[in-house]
Amino acid sequence: MLRVLVADDDAISLHFLRSALEQLGCATVGASSLTEALAAAAENSFDLLLLDRNMPGGGGMDLLAALRERGVVAPAVATSAEITDSTRARLHAAGFAACIEKPVTLARLGEILRPWLRDVDISPLDDAAGLAAIGGDQQALRALRTMLASELVMLRDDVEQNTIAPDVLLDRLHRLRASCGFCGAPKLAGAAAAFEQALRANAPDTSDQRGNFIVLATETIDALRT
Repeated sequence: MLRVLVADDDAISLHFLRSALEQLGCATVGASSLTEALAAAAENSFDLLLLDRNMPGGGGMDLLAALRERGVVAPAVATSAEITDSTRARLHAAGFAACIEKPVTLARLGEILRPWLRDVDISPLDDAAGLAAIGGDQQALRALRTMLASELVMLRDDVEQNTIAPDVLLDRLHRLRASCGFCGAPKLAGAAAAFEQALRANAPDTSDQRGNFIVLATETIDALRT
């Protein structure tokens, strides 16, 4: 697996980037400051660095310089909420191989990181599996996917806003898994299954499963609408 150091002081951005990278087949270590990132690099080896441009104690350029001084040679990609042409030029001059403007979708992240990803399928939909499940009827598949998109928007929003009762959520996750099978959405089905399993087991912390589900639901909605 591609091992990625993700440094970002914003908790939501850090969680999203790590979840998205893991969906792309990567193993990640997170850091919320320059100090944490340097400590992580001292204990682990990485194949790729994903560094926020602005962080407490020093931004991405300072962090990359410090990592290079310590012998870390992995390629670096900068992230920032705003990247102008001049900012992009400075980041490239500082040694960053690419820049990512946040917020970013899973598909866009996969496109930018494609040079370093190892044969990862970033599409959340499997047309062949969907067609096989309904006897090869393309018109029926399109109709089912339109229905799934509408259902998924409501469920994703309810989960994100935490406005759904636990028993109702379990039922909707269970039914969603069946819908994913008919629509050829195996990655979303896996995320829904993991989330459902954690809820049924009364896990003390389901934030990772919840976050992964929201990421996959959003990417599946985007794919269903194109």
